[in-house]
Amino acid sequence: MGNEEKAEASPKLFGTVDTAFDKFSSYLSDRISTFVAFLFLLISLGSFYGYYIVPRFPQFDIYLLLTPVVLALIAYYNRTFATILFVLLFFVVLIL
Repeated sequence: MGNEEKAEASPKLFGTVDTAFDKFSSYLSDRISTFVAFLFLLISLGSFYGYYIVPRFPQFDIYLLLTPVVLALIAYYNRTFATILFVLLFFVVLIL
């Protein structure tokens, strides 16, 4: 009888952990696209600042302005792309 009680308790424990992990992962996946879009919006604001401060390279100005905004829009609508960008930004921060 003692072994049966342990066998019944084990799946319940794993079921609870799986349920908690599923809730956490769905919460995170719902919010990551907004978070990454916000990060790239901040980068685009930095690009506008760079546009007015560093006018030495006029051939790159349009790329400084548009790339972060386009990446933010794609990240907002595509969760996989947002996750990839988040991981890349995380590694860039770790390297710096």
